[in-house]
Amino acid sequence: MKIKYLKLKNWLLVSLGGLLGLQVGCDKVPISPAAAEYGCPEGRYHVMGTVVDENGAPIAGIGVGRLYLRHEDGKPVYESLDTTDADGRYDVRVLGLPDMTAEVPFDDIDGEQNGHFRDTVVTVTAGRDAFHGASGHWYYGEADVTKNVTMQHIEK
Repeated sequence: MKIKYLKLKNWLLVSLGGLLGLQVGCDKVPISPAAAEYGCPEGRYHVMGTVVDENGAPIAGIGVGRLYLRHEDGKPVYESLDTTDADGRYDVRVLGLPDMTAEVPFDDIDGEQNGHFRDTVVTVTAGRDAFHGASGHWYYGEADVTKNVTMQHIEK
């Protein structure tokens, strides 16, 4: 009974939003398993590589990727999914749209330890043929992507 109520409630809200001119597409909302269930295909990007400075030296302690959390006070908090090791290597999994893109942020979170670097966002893309392990429904599987990143020194 509860499921029927929730389906009816969602249908009514979407219909009302459509009448008022409020529309939501897959390219305008964060991708999540819930969004995929209601019509947005998704794929997981397994992104790995190294982070170096402009001279090619590896940078340790760079935060890679972000996980969005909401705490009880309602304020958003971002946590890094991974940090680069001593050789500048990283390995994260992020959600995105197949045949489109996912964005992976690289943030200098280690303070003064390795100097200061400009935060960078890298766009990752892969065609549908790069994905494996699809569910046969909205989940297109996972694509392995190697992305090496160069971050620029900044003065503080």
